[in-house]
Amino acid sequence: MTGNEPVDDFIIIGLDFGTTYSGIAWAYSREPEEIELVTSWDSEFNNCSDVEKAPTQLLYDDKKGTSWGYSIPASEDALKWFKLLLLDSDDVPIMVSKAELLQKSPFHVVITLPAIWPPYAQQRMKQAAKTSGILDARSCGETKLRFISEPEAAALATIKDLSKRSTIKVGDAMVICDAGGGTVDLISYQIESISPFVVKECVKGDGGLCGGVFLDEQFLKLIKRKLAPGSWDNVTSAEEKKFLNECWEHGIKPQFSNQNRDWIVDLPDSCDVASSGRKLKRRKTLELSSSDILSAYTPIVDKIEALIRRQTQAVKSKLGKSAKYIILVGGFGRSSYLYSKLQSAFFESTVLQSRGNKPWSAICRGAVVHGITNHGLSATLGVTVGARVARNSYGVMFHTGFDPQKHRLSDKYWSEEHQKWRASNQMQ
Repeated sequence: MTGNEPVDDFIIIGLDFGTTYSGIAWAYSREPEEIELVTSWDSEFNNCSDVEKAPTQLLYDDKKGTSWGYSIPASEDALKWFKLLLLDSDDVPIMVSKAELLQKSPFHVVITLPAIWPPYAQQRMKQAAKTSGILDARSCGETKLRFISEPEAAALATIKDLSKRSTIKVGDAMVICDAGGGTVDLISYQIESISPFVVKECVKGDGGLCGGVFLDEQFLKLIKRKLAPGSWDNVTSAEEKKFLNECWEHGIKPQFSNQNRDWIVDLPDSCDVASSGRKLKRRKTLELSSSDILSAYTPIVDKIEALIRRQTQAVKSKLGKSAKYIILVGGFGRSSYLYSKLQSAFFESTVLQSRGNKPWSAICRGAVVHGITNHGLSATLGVTVGARVARNSYGVMFHTGFDPQKHRLSDKYWSEEHQKWRASNQMQ
């Protein structure tokens, strides 16, 4: 699109439907560089009016109807982690805010998906989007839907910042590690051009189920191990949720960097700790050492390190040199311990981690950047992916003349039509 061409009015919406938290970003076609984040959510709490994401959780109540995100009381046992079921079920609700102001312009929606998901999951997500009403007919015009992989979206939101580094040059490679709530996705690019900024995917992406929710599970297992058998049996789901939120999610987890200190956690009132051993103080608290916390991190971080190792080795094998940068994004990507561990493990690369909540909101912001650049709306935001590595190949079955040097005997058959030996089940 040239500068003289008129710009149609439409809203680009980026939806990061995450395992534990979901985020929404948007931009107006006439102001593409002003990417906004939805930060106001219906809430049962007092501290959720300026938060980049809302919990991906649902509560079904016959009397009150459906509640989601922060509007679910802390005492309720909400349905969560259901994104991981999308691979097995095609009925996944997606919630998206529709402010009255946005009804005046058509929507161009970009939804992100984990890189490791198979193609059929995209079709199921599209069906879920239809079911949720995102694609419903609107008087102002048709809603258009596109998909982008989560690590590519994260890359679009962060790669452009690299161009400001004086050391960056054509040929440099980078690995984007999107460590989210459920999945950890990797994607690797090589820089083809600085101005305009163009990258190409250099090896096939990778990923695994080793995100933050699995770390949460490890922490809960640690607590139960430190207590006497049966001590946790009377703790309700709501109490467990409150405990994890206060002591772990907003306590130890964001602070932990394997520093030499002890951590005191307040146990739920219903936890029976009378005979839980000498580490307990005042009956309702438990003391944990950094080595205790490290034991929860180790199995998960080791998996992430192995994934990155495999990806960086693939990059080095393909390009003959190491990736210059490893960029951490995603909610789990904010972890101080994960950052320091990767710095030690990959000393040949520079590990980058943005401060604040930028890594957390990178995916939904990148989804909007994808929509903007796809319409050619902004030169300054432009990060072009010049080439991608195909995830799937398609072949056609055919029969041909039998060649004993090329074909298996099991495929050999006599063709009455051709009056010669043929080879079946060949692929091209």
